Amino acid sequence: MMAAPPTRSLVDIAPTIAEILGIPLPGADGVAIPELTDRLQRCDRVVLVIVDSLGYFTYRRLQPYLPNTRGTVIRCRAVADHTTPAIASILTGCHPDTHRTFTTADVCTSPIKSILELAEERGSKSAVVIESEGAEAMRTKINLVAGVDDSSDMLDYDAKIKERTIDLLKHGPVLMAVHFRAIDRYAHEARSFDELVYAAERIDSHISEICRHLDRNTCVIVCGDHPIHGTCIEDDQDVALIVLDR
Repeated sequence: MMAAPPTRSLVDIAPTIAEILGIPLPGADGVAIPELTDRLQRCDRVVLVIVDSLGYFTYRRLQPYLPNTRGTVIRCRAVADHTTPAIASILTGCHPDTHRTFTTADVCTSPIKSILELAEERGSKSAVVIESEGAEAMRTKINLVAGVDDSSDMLDYDAKIKERTIDLLKHGPVLMAVHFRAIDRYAHEARSFDELVYAAERIDSHISEICRHLDRNTCVIVCGDHPIHGTCIEDDQDVALIVLDR
């Protein structure tokens, strides 16, 4: 039997976070996900972990190897094939045709504000930990920004993302977004499934370590940005959204 198509979309993530934190999000194409907002009423802080290429079926295949990335799982429609417009949709709640952010340079000129910017405008600290070029663009938007230089060693890159995340948590952000990339890089390099598992296990370990630095009222949302490109995992047209059990 084929799995039912998703009823949720990546553009629903920002509206969900906005409702949890009480931040108005005007003009969003997405809507808050009731089963998440009801469950997360106790939360007053959110950490959003974006895992590049964490498609829904990719997550299901990797799930036995991810002891720390467990919780409420929702299958979401992807809205773009590439990272920049997909992450912009996650953070704005808008489809790419609305936010028009297709390259890193577009981040500086887009008239659509992300949930990170809107939180900061209301006096709540926001933070982001991403690749250095994207970090420079985000420095024009919010104050707590850390970048990691692109690298041929994506396991080392992700480890640095984790370290920068823990560093910025010391500043007490109400909302933080971070981006891990090893699964995507390994898929592009046509690595074996065992190697893909190893990359995922490292990310799972990073998430666990980040969680050790969070209080109980912080919810952690993990999501993919787009499915794996090509034919590495067939029929992976949607992405996984996981609200961690903590």
